[in-house]
Amino acid sequence: MLNSSRIYFDYNATTPVHPEVVKIMNQYYLQDFGNPGSVHEFGLDAHEGLAQARKTIAGFIGAVPTEIIITSGGSEADNLALQGVLYKFKELHPDMIPHLIIDTIEHPAVWETANFLEREGFEVTRLPVDHDGLVNPQDVEAAIKPNTALISIMYANNETGTINPISEIGKIAQNHHILFHTDAVQAITKVPIDVNQENIDLLSVSAHKFYGPKGVGFLYVKNAPDAQKFECTASQYIRPLMYGGSQEFTLRPATENVAGIVGMAKAFEIAQEDFDDEYQRLTQMRNRMINEILETIPDTKLNGSLKSRIPNNINICFKGVFAYDLMVELDNRHIACSVGAACHAGETKPSRVLMGIGLSEDEAASSMRFSIGRWTTDENIDQLLSNLKEFVPKLRTK
Repeated sequence: MLNSSRIYFDYNATTPVHPEVVKIMNQYYLQDFGNPGSVHEFGLDAHEGLAQARKTIAGFIGAVPTEIIITSGGSEADNLALQGVLYKFKELHPDMIPHLIIDTIEHPAVWETANFLEREGFEVTRLPVDHDGLVNPQDVEAAIKPNTALISIMYANNETGTINPISEIGKIAQNHHILFHTDAVQAITKVPIDVNQENIDLLSVSAHKFYGPKGVGFLYVKNAPDAQKFECTASQYIRPLMYGGSQEFTLRPATENVAGIVGMAKAFEIAQEDFDDEYQRLTQMRNRMINEILETIPDTKLNGSLKSRIPNNINICFKGVFAYDLMVELDNRHIACSVGAACHAGETKPSRVLMGIGLSEDEAASSMRFSIGRWTTDENIDQLLSNLKEFVPKLRTK
């Protein structure tokens, strides 16, 4: 699939679009291209494609179609969740200052939105994490106040790959009658997710992380218990960010990106077909990479939890090496990897996430993320390891 002359170890930043996804998208670009809001044949065909895609997407996480709000991606979904819930809470409880609970290593789409909400006069609690990057559910419960409107804890961290105890945190939120949101952008299709079993009220997803197109994602918003009587009840506890149309149950007005949405649904179908086999394959590759790096290259350590980790993430601290220099050397050999989150490309300051799990500035600046995926081969890993063994000692002598 990928160009054989280039090796890609940055699947957590983005993935190539699966050929089958491109194929179905082309159908909706070139043939069934109508506006799904139109009542003629072209529009009805597009509407049918949209409806079927929404059903597929919902089924993957144990939801129902009316709980899927299409967005432009994970960042918009995070913003809709946080801003939407807190502003709606303020409308419903004008005598209270809405309170938000997050952790200190959230994705910028949550972190910066929380900072914005705090500047707007809302209350925000930022919980610490342990050295593996895990949130303690007891800390979550201790932070709850009478005015707590939302708890938002990411499912899996985008830099370290650490998976949080989502079900337990969700149960705490449920027991206190507080909405619980999780950014599942890095976890979706990599680990099983069931919004009902894990007590999740809102969940953010972006298609480009699992071989779908860029620019499309969704926010799952749990329907109220009486949802059988209504088409969608999410508006009872979430306010839209935009206005101007009835699309997405009035929560996200804009003509739907039908080709992108259908492509996202197809990516889910593909993930479902070989989920268990791909999970095992990636886990074995991940463990091989971690073990060989730690055993053959001195003064290295794994960042994040090994036990509670998505199967495709490897984040290593190469002590005494400026990770950016190592990334450049690898890139010169046509090997792509990352020194942090893709959305922070160009930044030189140490990672907030790695500092948040207790690394020093030097250790954070010496850390590199490798992420594998559907087209990673053992030969790719051999080449990476060979280059690491060559470059790390050289860079340490500089």
